[in-house]
Amino acid sequence: SMVINAEYGESSLLIDDIQDNSQMRRGQPAAYLIFGISEVINIANLKYFEASKIALELGNMTNTKNIDTSEPSRIFHEWMIKLHQGQGLDIYWRDHYICPTVEEYVDMVLKKTGGLMMLAFDLMYIFRRDAEEKGTGTMETKAGHHFLETFSKFFQIRDDYCNLWDVKYAANKSYCEDLTEGKFSWVIVQGILKENEIGTTQVMSILKQRTTSISIKKHCCKLLESLQVKSETHQYLQELEVDLRQQIESLGGNTLFSKIVDLLSADRIVTA
Repeated sequence: SMVINAEYGESSLLIDDIQDNSQMRRGQPAAYLIFGISEVINIANLKYFEASKIALELGNMTNTKNIDTSEPSRIFHEWMIKLHQGQGLDIYWRDHYICPTVEEYVDMVLKKTGGLMMLAFDLMYIFRRDAEEKGTGTMETKAGHHFLETFSKFFQIRDDYCNLWDVKYAANKSYCEDLTEGKFSWVIVQGILKENEIGTTQVMSILKQRTTSISIKKHCCKLLESLQVKSETHQYLQELEVDLRQQIESLGGNTLFSKIVDLLSADRIVTA
């Protein structure tokens, strides 16, 4: 399952950079800027099919258990569909200048960001020790999904926050890249909704420009700060972090996940 996630994860980033017109990825030029769009799309598609092939092969490994051999492939394709639905919503809102509601944004995140995590969890879970006992583990599955849903919200909202305010993020990508992309991130959505309440439209107007101007981006960041978006998002991340730690404890504890939450803690983000 981890090989499948690695194959899909890397390929989705290759496609994502093309769809978002991103210039940087992990401190380096985006792959399509070096190798060309056509070749990168072909490589990414190849990785998709290789991941699908692995899912089919996993089915053969279930023969010794009381599991349908088509289950790994079904899980893989079910989450692949949801992942692309989430990505499609993100692109649709951006290209048609439609600001989603908070509920719509969260639904998109659970599909796009949470989908890859759910895929790994569901694939691993069918090989659990009591897998031969059909019908068991329902409560564990729900608890696992709830944890991953919370984690995916935390991860994506943190990423949206960092895109505008984290000094390290700007070095690895570019300064306030989401504004140039025209992306309806969590902080942008919050800013637009707050401006709707007071009858102004600066955030939406700036987003429509897809500006590369540093001064305009800085103005937008200060505007969002004045609307309390930065402080409220930071507080919400802290609340999600507390929730995650409580869920980890209730699930029996997990040192690795606890360390991941520590590393991603909102209090560790260095802002400009």
